[in-house]
Amino acid sequence: MRNGRVVVCGIDGSAADAATVEVAAQLALLARAELALVAVAPLPISGAREYGVPEWTLEEARTMLELTADGLRDRVAVECHLDSGNPLRRLAEFAARKRALMLVVGTRAPATGRPPSLVASGLARAAPCPLVVVPEAAPVPELAHAWFDE
Repeated sequence: MRNGRVVVCGIDGSAADAATVEVAAQLALLARAELALVAVAPLPISGAREYGVPEWTLEEARTMLELTADGLRDRVAVECHLDSGNPLRRLAEFAARKRALMLVVGTRAPATGRPPSLVASGLARAAPCPLVVVPEAAPVPELAHAWFDE
């Protein structure tokens, strides 16, 4: 599906990825758009684990991208993109470059007194397009099936 329409989905290797990818795939189907999966391996920063920022290598990110894309290819056109650096900045730049219809990211359940996700919170201010934040534990409705079945 090369119509220039794209839904960008950021994955980070967390438990929130499954719901996030499912919502992004359904939104891409509804929008008749391609799904761009983006994994950003963050540069190591002190205290990252304390705030729930996943730390993974480029190779781990590449493997996760490939596995995730393989599970979607029979439903939606998927592209994989791998980067390293600041996830917030890289996702915002990628979405702007692609002129994304929307950017979809996940968030873990918040710990007391902490933001649910540093990346999601930052993207709420920096995203160049509408942002969809999918909570890790939220049930995912079958949006695309309900729409196409009517």
